[in-house]
Amino acid sequence: MDTDDMNTGIDERSASAVRSSKDASTPPARQPRGTVTAARGGTVRRRDGSLTALAVLWSALCAGLGLWWVLAPEAYPLYEADAPMGLMESVPPGVAARTVLVLGLAGTGLATLLGRTDVHTPGRRALLLAGAGYAAVFGLLVPDVQLLAFLGYATALIGPIVVVVMLAVGARRHPRNLLLLALIGGAVALGVVTGEIGGPTLDMLREIRDGVRRVGVRPAVLVVMAAGGVLFAALTVAAARRGSSQHLTPEARARLDRWGRAATWVAAASPMPYALIRLTWLTPWPQGAPGGPDAIGPGVRVFGILLGLAALGGAALTLGLIYRWGEVFPAWLPALRGRPVPVWAAVVPASIVAVVLCASAVSLVLMSTRDGASWLAAAIPAPVWGPALALATYAYYRRRTDRGALR
Repeated sequence: MDTDDMNTGIDERSASAVRSSKDASTPPARQPRGTVTAARGGTVRRRDGSLTALAVLWSALCAGLGLWWVLAPEAYPLYEADAPMGLMESVPPGVAARTVLVLGLAGTGLATLLGRTDVHTPGRRALLLAGAGYAAVFGLLVPDVQLLAFLGYATALIGPIVVVVMLAVGARRHPRNLLLLALIGGAVALGVVTGEIGGPTLDMLREIRDGVRRVGVRPAVLVVMAAGGVLFAALTVAAARRGSSQHLTPEARARLDRWGRAATWVAAASPMPYALIRLTWLTPWPQGAPGGPDAIGPGVRVFGILLGLAALGGAALTLGLIYRWGEVFPAWLPALRGRPVPVWAAVVPASIVAVVLCASAVSLVLMSTRDGASWLAAAIPAPVWGPALALATYAYYRRRTDRGALR
């Protein structure tokens, strides 16, 4: 091979390498903006259509309940004259039943109109006000503190079991979990020896079971009413935003992050007074005991402490909305360690708690005005806690989804 052929081969290889380098450094062709916008618009339309359908179905269910209570007044479950808990206790059952029937019938039409509302719709402001009114009535005024009580009891009963199981499963990889399990076991053993855990605990569980039977379908009806408030709130927000940009500007995103961080700290601090009050039940000077300190039996004491620990756990989980463990599962969690936290896994439970707190706020304020119950408003600041947690959850959701982390 002569010198010219060698030079030619070298030149071709060099040119090929340059072309390959350019191809590798050239970014992939972006999808046309119109295509991306159309896809996003289709997703928004499907979401809005689902919201509208759910709101219409809920309104029909509400009308059906109202009709049932009109025809069978004894079936109306939201009136407790002996132990009033919320605003509905001051409304005569007949009036309440007819109001629910009328609002349910009107709600089907309102939901349909809100599903079609945009910036050009005549009477848009009136429709948005009506939707906000439905959200306020069914989400804030109809429900009461019984929702929060059931959520707290469920967390106190199920939470310890979940924690122990997770610690035990993760102990193989993280032996330090054994120390925590030993501390929990020691506390249980001490409770058994002192008589605080055992028969009295079983008696308390039986009382809770009997209480659930006594209240019947009332908590389920409260859940249905609160769900209607949430649906109309979401539908109204969707109608207000329809036709406007769904994206946050960098300035708006930074502002939301600041407010979200502040709201997270407020929401995390809100359960601390309640937790501290319940943990005083570990001392000879228990505070906030129904019936006074002398009324605290062993079973009641254990359950009160569990409620306090559940409040502390809720505060810790709330901080995950701004810290790393809210985005990546910690190492001590079996099977999940190091994996990204799905957005829904944080947003759904946080949203449920925020809704329950907001739905219980009016009831808690009313209850705190009674004799001997003034501590409730300070111990469970639901009017602050609920909105703060809702804002913190929304900021977390936007932060995760705006950077494509939705799973």
